[in-house]
Amino acid sequence: MSRNEKIEVGRGALIQPLPFSEAEYHRRLAAVRAAMERQGLDAFISFSPENINWLTGHDTPAYHYLQASVVTHDRPPVNLIRGIDASNTLARTWSRLAVRYADHQEPMDVLADLLHDLAGPAARIGAESDGFFVSPRRFDLLRRALGPRLIETQIVEPLRLVKSDEELAHIRAAAKMTVKAMNKAIASAAVGVNENHIAAEVWRTLVEDGSEFPGLPPFIVSGPRTSLGHATWAGRTLEKGDPLAFEIPGTLHRYVAPLFRCGTVGAPSAAARKLEIAVRSSLEVLIDGIRPGVVAEELHQLSVANFRRHGYEVGHRSGYSVGVNYAPDWGEGNLFSIVDGERRNLVPGMVFHLVPGIYVPGEHVVVISETVAVTDTGCEVITSFPRDLFVV
Repeated sequence: MSRNEKIEVGRGALIQPLPFSEAEYHRRLAAVRAAMERQGLDAFISFSPENINWLTGHDTPAYHYLQASVVTHDRPPVNLIRGIDASNTLARTWSRLAVRYADHQEPMDVLADLLHDLAGPAARIGAESDGFFVSPRRFDLLRRALGPRLIETQIVEPLRLVKSDEELAHIRAAAKMTVKAMNKAIASAAVGVNENHIAAEVWRTLVEDGSEFPGLPPFIVSGPRTSLGHATWAGRTLEKGDPLAFEIPGTLHRYVAPLFRCGTVGAPSAAARKLEIAVRSSLEVLIDGIRPGVVAEELHQLSVANFRRHGYEVGHRSGYSVGVNYAPDWGEGNLFSIVDGERRNLVPGMVFHLVPGIYVPGEHVVVISETVAVTDTGCEVITSFPRDLFVV
């Protein structure tokens, strides 16, 4: 135990190596503390599994149970974790400080006591209120416990948008897994093959190559089902003439590098080729337009204009940020998308999944994507893969 008897301290060797250097984690903590200082906060609470992983390295699929990371100015982050899962903080994070709550306890009561002990009864406490994993009921419990001392703020998300060299290295490694699995998906597709078989080959290839579970499954669809947004395998057997759509998310140390490719069983139709030309050229316009300082909305409009020149109107975003991922999403689109209304500038180190595409209802889709990084001079394509419609 620490000087606060509720806080457990991990001892002995870590069960597995840290995914990042301790210097990287200290850099992140310093950035959070600087933001706290600017906002006059004595402590800050993160509830998002992505943010807790980014801050401390804590990782478990059981993040649907409430978890929190408490940052103060005088010690490493302290993670509040369901009792059985606290070992993931104690034995495989850099901070190795945990407070457990039992299944019969209300975790917000335990958190309120912890905040009193760590920061004092008069402390100003910042807390994330915009996330998937804290219900309004539970956040209201915290609000009632802290009163006007509680400040709703999202500190970590803007810091996650710009990736470090270490983060970029993991994304590049994840991309290699993605490309290998895409090759396996295409090689597995043929007349008479079931979608489920292709999906199983993709999963096997990803896992054997070192990929972790992604925030969303691979999307493996055929025939008219390709026109469905975010549908995946459902036991359909491939037939001659079918359109195919595969979107695959290699994931390493929680960092994802998605890739979307489309094809046909047999030669594609003239209509499919027309879509391919429009989509591929829009992807190229986006890649050519990426550079530091570009406004995201203006980049999106370059793609919209290109589609319009080819006779198509598109209504969805051109891309979204990617990085740390947990379900219910593998992207960071809730943090930053290349879309109308987004007036922020691109910055070196940002990573996006560019997803220009056209869905023809009841028929098919053509999306040609790449995961890319903003560099000091332009754009690095991380998931390089042939962009033509593949034919099986």
